[in-house]
Amino acid sequence: MASCQSAKPTFSKRGETYKSAREIAEEKRQARKQARMAARSGGKGKVASKDRTSRTNVPNARRLDENVATVIQTARSYTGTPYKWGGTTRVGMDCSGLLCTSFQSINVNLPRTSEEQSRFGKAVKPRELKEGDLVFFGANKYNREITHVGMVTEVNNDNEVKFIHASTSLGVIENNLYSDYWQKIFIKAVRPFDD
Repeated sequence: MASCQSAKPTFSKRGETYKSAREIAEEKRQARKQARMAARSGGKGKVASKDRTSRTNVPNARRLDENVATVIQTARSYTGTPYKWGGTTRVGMDCSGLLCTSFQSINVNLPRTSEEQSRFGKAVKPRELKEGDLVFFGANKYNREITHVGMVTEVNNDNEVKFIHASTSLGVIENNLYSDYWQKIFIKAVRPFDD
């Protein structure tokens, strides 16, 4: 967890170059694409149909990217963990620590603060939100300084977008982005993964 404490990217091996979440996700996406193509060319019709069937069992009739699903599952495993400023463990964690720790499950080192995380990825309009997108908030409706972050976990319709975050009063919890409270302090959203 030590890498979460620094805003500077850390590398797991000496001499290894830094890769963004986009680059890592793209490499994995390409590997899966090649595996699918190899399976199809092998003449196994069952493989392709089995793949199509599995996609229909996922919310919104689409299969979540494996990286996104892993990060969301990791974040949800901390549900109920109490809030602790600067925390990154089950003893306690803050909002940016939750995301930093969750992204480590796919070997991606997010910056440590919510303000720095707001620059990690491309901007997304609220109506285009997807699972895995990061959402950022201010302290109140008059403050445009980013002080809080969460991650989208479910997009059910235009009126319900769930996100997970570390609340100062309730710890790690999921809320609806479109509730009045969160809409008043919402500032922006970014997508750390490429489409």
